[in-house]
Amino acid sequence: MSTPTGAEPFQDILDGYFTLKESVRQMMERHDLGWVWLALWHAPVMDIAGLGPKEPVPLHLRDGYAGVIEGLSLTAVRTGADAEPVLIGTGDWRWLDTRADQALPQDIRLAEPAFFRGIGLSLGGAANRRSIPATELTEDFARIAEQPGGSAFTA
Repeated sequence: MSTPTGAEPFQDILDGYFTLKESVRQMMERHDLGWVWLALWHAPVMDIAGLGPKEPVPLHLRDGYAGVIEGLSLTAVRTGADAEPVLIGTGDWRWLDTRADQALPQDIRLAEPAFFRGIGLSLGGAANRRSIPATELTEDFARIAEQPGGSAFTA
C-alpha cells in the first residue's frame, strides 16, 4: 500500500456522464491521489436506473430524473493506485422532477463536466500540475460554512 504525501490545493474538472464515484476515481488516478477534499458548486446530475457504474449517460433521456448539486463538500480516499475510492460528503441538491426519495443516490451521475477546487494528497509524491495557492480555497470553505445544513452523501 502506498503512503499519501504532499498535500496540495488544486482545481480541475470532473468528467461528466459517469457516476460521481467513477468521475472522482478517474480524477484521482490522473493526479495519483490517495485522498482529496473537493468543493463542487452547481453541478448538474442525473439518476437513470439500470446503467452500469462506468456506462455513459445515453444521448436520449427517457427514464430518469434530473437535478443539480447546489454545493457539495466531498472527501474521497483510496488505499492504492488501483483501489476504488470511498466518498463521504454533505451538501445541498435539488431535483427538477417530482421524486419520492430526495436523497442523492450512491450511483448519481454528473450530467455535464463539473469544475471543482480542493486539496489532494499524492500517492507518489508527484506535484499536481493544476495546483493553486491555498488562499483560493478560503472562498470555498466560507461558502460551505455558510450553508444552512445539508444532506449526507456516501458512495
